[in-house]
Amino acid sequence: MTTTPRRSPVQGMRRGVVVAGLAGTAVLTAAGALTKGADGALSALAGSLLAFVVILVGLLAISLVVAGDPGLSMAGAAVVYLGQLILLVAAIALLREAVWLEGAITAGSAVVATLLLQVGQLTGYARARHLVHPQGGPA
Repeated sequence: MTTTPRRSPVQGMRRGVVVAGLAGTAVLTAAGALTKGADGALSALAGSLLAFVVILVGLLAISLVVAGDPGLSMAGAAVVYLGQLILLVAAIALLREAVWLEGAITAGSAVVATLLLQVGQLTGYARARHLVHPQGGPA
């Protein structure tokens, strides 16, 4: 009996996040520029890049979770997701007070970018070829 090496969905998830992040950042920055000019573009860019970086860092953590015990992967993924949200909300709260940014545009861009990035991550996960239960077999 041959065994196949354990495959990780992280590469597909990363691809989905990069595609959604680049497209979302471009569209949100353009929307910010149309709304409030250069200040709006800078604010939208800051918010969307913030979300992009937080989600990418979360994917690094997910790769560590997936490499560990499969029984703990869902709990680990939930902790990573919660940590991402806490980090993003804290960063938005700090950036909101910056005088050089439009707070509402920065926050709105970060929220929309986060949703787009999550869709990209889920799409990448669903499209990735990976084992659903790596240690599975006949019960």
